[in-house]
Amino acid sequence: MLARRSDEELVMYVAAAREAGYLESARRAAGIVTWRQEPLVRGLVAAKVPPESRDDVAAAAFESFVRSAFDGKVILSVRAFMARITRRRIADFHRDRERHPEQVPLPGEHPGAEDVWGPDAAVEDETEAVAILDAVARVLASRSETHRLVIGLYGPEPIGEDLSGAEVVARMNGEHGKEVSVANVQQIWRRFKVDLERELAAGEDGGVRDG
Repeated sequence: MLARRSDEELVMYVAAAREAGYLESARRAAGIVTWRQEPLVRGLVAAKVPPESRDDVAAAAFESFVRSAFDGKVILSVRAFMARITRRRIADFHRDRERHPEQVPLPGEHPGAEDVWGPDAAVEDETEAVAILDAVARVLASRSETHRLVIGLYGPEPIGEDLSGAEVVARMNGEHGKEVSVANVQQIWRRFKVDLERELAAGEDGGVRDG
C-alpha cells in the first residue's frame, strides 16, 4: 500500500511506475509525497512571501519537486530536498520582485516606515540535513576517485550535480578520461546509497535516519 511507504520509497516508486507506463499510479504516489510535505512548503513560503503570492510560489515548488520525482533520481531526504526546492522558488519570486518593484512588501515590513521591522517567521531547522551530509562525507571518503566523481555528478543536490546517467557518462568519458557506462553509474550509486543507509543506521551521525 502506497501510504505505508516512506517519502523516499515513494519517489523511487514514481520513477519506476512512470518507466513502466503506469502514469496514474506514479501521479498518485507523487501526490502522497506532496501532501505530506505541504506544511513544510507552506511554512517556508509564509515566512518570506506576501499572502497574495504564497499559493503561486508553493505551487511552483510542488511542480518542481514532482518533475524531479518523475525524472527518476534517488532523493536521500525528501524533506531536505523539498525545502531546498522551495527556497529556490522563493528566491525566484524575489528576483522577479526586483525586476517589478511595484510588488507588495514582505511579511514583517511596514509600508512607509522602512526602519521598522517586525519579527520574521522562523525557518526550518536543518539539523537532519546536516547530519545526513556528515554521513555522506564519511561514506565518500571510503570510495575510489572514480566512484567519488560519479557520485558527485549523479547524486541529487546537495551531494552532486543531479545529472542523468547519460550526462554522467559523457562528463566522465570527456572531462575526466574515465570510461563508464550508465549501468556502472547506477550500480555505483546503488552501492553508495546502501552504505550510506548502513552508516545512518549505525548511529554515527547522531541517530538521525534518512526518511
